[in-house]
Amino acid sequence: MSEDIIWLCVLIPSAIIGFIGSRFKKRWLGVLLAGAIPWLGVLGALLYEEYIMQPSKGSGASMWQIALAFVGTIAAGIGIGSYYISKMLFKKNKE
Repeated sequence: MSEDIIWLCVLIPSAIIGFIGSRFKKRWLGVLLAGAIPWLGVLGALLYEEYIMQPSKGSGASMWQIALAFVGTIAAGIGIGSYYISKMLFKKNKE
């Protein structure tokens, strides 16, 4: 159950940020914001968890880089996908 909530906490804000990015007039700025903000948000959450909440015990490998590569890419993809979907929906409504 908690894994589902964690994914929802990643996917829903990413989709909202993609929608907000689609409201910008300049296309490159909207796409950049839709992809970069969710990725940087995941980075901040992982670094906070790794270094503030649970500092290293001195042994073992840290896996936050792998989590960032996987989850950060998914969050950025959802943000950019949401950007393009909302652009298509609002373009059709204007016509």
